[in-house]
This record gives sequence, structure tokens and C-alpha cells, in this order.
Amino acid sequence: MVGYDDTIVVNGLSLNLQQGEIGCFLGYSGCGKTTALRAIAGLEESRSGKITLNNQRLTEQAARVSFAVAPAKRGMGMVFQDYALFGHLSVAKNIGFGLNKWSAADKKARVAEMLALVELSEHADKRPSELSGGQQQRVALARALAPKPKLLLLDEPFSNLDVVLRESLAMNVRDILKRTNTTAILVTHDQNEAFALADKVGVMHKGKLVQWATPSELYHEPVSPFVAEFVGEGAMIDGIIKEGHVETALGDIYRRMEVYDASGQPQYCEYDYPNGTPIKVLVRPDDIIHDDDSTQTALVVGRVFRGANYLYRLQLDDGQTVLSLVASHHNHEVGTQIGILPILEHVVVFDEKDINATTWSEYDRSERFEDI
Repeated sequence: MVGYDDTIVVNGLSLNLQQGEIGCFLGYSGCGKTTALRAIAGLEESRSGKITLNNQRLTEQAARVSFAVAPAKRGMGMVFQDYALFGHLSVAKNIGFGLNKWSAADKKARVAEMLALVELSEHADKRPSELSGGQQQRVALARALAPKPKLLLLDEPFSNLDVVLRESLAMNVRDILKRTNTTAILVTHDQNEAFALADKVGVMHKGKLVQWATPSELYHEPVSPFVAEFVGEGAMIDGIIKEGHVETALGDIYRRMEVYDASGQPQYCEYDYPNGTPIKVLVRPDDIIHDDDSTQTALVVGRVFRGANYLYRLQLDDGQTVLSLVASHHNHEVGTQIGILPILEHVVVFDEKDINATTWSEYDRSERFEDI
């Protein structure tokens, strides 16, 4: 638990990372993700809980225990949002700044190694102001990695960069961290950034870690409507339980088990709800396949061109809308009917209890098409 005065900022956060794994706190501004990172670094005081690193106790606050290792002695490196480079020092001297206790020969070799790692060897003698934003970020990363930290913390490291550079640099940083087997935790509000870099992502909401999982699990198996909305695009449609399956405007949904019969066919079981139970079904754009030969159709009421594909907003017969990704060589105008093939075996369903626990957004994501 972490807070200020009478305000609790982070409460209910529990996770672990293996050596070499990259974790991420993902959430809206004010959800507590940066405070959580600062508490791990020792820059914020914990009111309760325990933090350990490589089996070494860093923080423990309980009724009869109050213990905390100083931030400088935690063996962590940190990359900040604004890079925090020293403008009067060269790139090489910035990278070697934390190596003052190393011998001159070891320091020189380590700086050269880090320059090569981030592909900046030819810029060693330049000042940070002579580099691009992406290059400055790589200098900050090299400086943080140079002392061989036990854990690397990255606080919104790409927020000052343009969108295209963010994703490419995130993948580049992931490659560097994996090559050095560095354990790291990233803070971001950008899910594409989180997915490009992290092995495990924790969605935070109002100071709590709502779900800690792989990017794929967050997208396909969200534990709540809040996570479902925050991670990826999609739409909620109405359903009702009938004889163990869900009836929807897209068709009947049967609960698929992760087991197969002797012939390799998937097995199904009933949803454990009474008949007549109202259900909300999360339908992702990749759950709705465009198929000109299908007898099931939907009305195109909005679309966004994304280069390789269009993101269509489709209206079903009962007036509900879903999203679908369609290859861009299929150019269907707004107002036309297209054939669809719903793939509903892996959709996620929520009952009234789930919906009330974390309310679905008051606006449908598809309303973003209004200005198109």
C-alpha cells in the first residue's frame, strides 16, 4: 500500500517476475502506475507490503516490522520520461557516469560495449543535443544498463517521441533487454507500446492491479469489462442464456473447452448460468470475418482506412453494432450490406455481476466513427 496523507494511491498490487522477464504497468493517467514504480525503486514509502529482489528483502512494512533499503543500494537502474541526460557531457561520458567505482580499463570497455549494444559507437563524442530523440533515449538506456542493474525501471520512456518511432524503438529496446537478460518493469499508458515490449502486462485501475497476464491473455481473456475495454478494440453485444449456451444477434455461442476428442475435435460444455440470465459478450474485430458468400449480413455504418485493412463498424439486424477488420482491397461503402462469418468460439462473456463490478464505458468505442 502506498499513499499520501489520507489518500491511498496504490493498494492491492501483487506480482512477480522471473529473471530476464519484462513487465509493464498499463493504465490511464492517475491510476497509480508511476507511484507503484517509484515504490519499487524506494522513491516512495510503502505503508504496508513487501518487496523482494533476487530473494533480497528491499521493503517490508507490517504491524511489527518496518524495513526499507535506501534507493541507491537497491541495485536498480532507471530510465526517465525526459531522459535526464547531462547536456555538458558527451554520449560516452553520460553512459559511464555511474561507473566511477570501476577501474579505468573496465569502465572504458563497458562504455564501448554499451555504445555498440545501442548502436551509437560513432556518436560517442557527441553531446546529447546533437542527437535525435530516439538516439537520446538509447543513450539513457545504455547509461542505466551500464552498471548491470538487477532490475531496470522505465517510466514512460517513449512519451516524448512520435507514434511511429515509439513502436519501433520499443521493439529495439526489448531486443536489447533480452540480449542482456535484463529484468525490467515499464510504465506506460500506451497499450501498443506495452504489447511490443513486455512479457507480462498489469492493467491498473484506481490503484489496483486488475489483471496481470501476457498481452495475448489480456486481449483474449480479460477478467473484467474494464480490461476488455482498455485493451484493444471491440464491442459488447447482448446475449441470453438458453439451455447452457448464449443466444445473440450474431448466433449461438457454445462454451469451448481446452480439450479435444480422439479425432482432434474441440469439446464443449454448458455455461454455468440459469436459463434466462442476461449476458454481455465481448466481440473483437478479428471475431467477425468478412465473407461475401455468407448468408449472414451486416450493414456498414462506418469505416476507418488503416492501409492493409479497413476497420468497419457494422450494424446487425437488431440495431447493435460490432467491429470488423476487412482487407483494404475489399472497398465497401457506408450503407452497403456485407457478408459476415462470426467466429464465436473464443469470445468472452460477462454476467450482470461482472458488469456492475467495473462498469463498461458509457460510450461505445465504435462511436469514434462519428466524424468519418
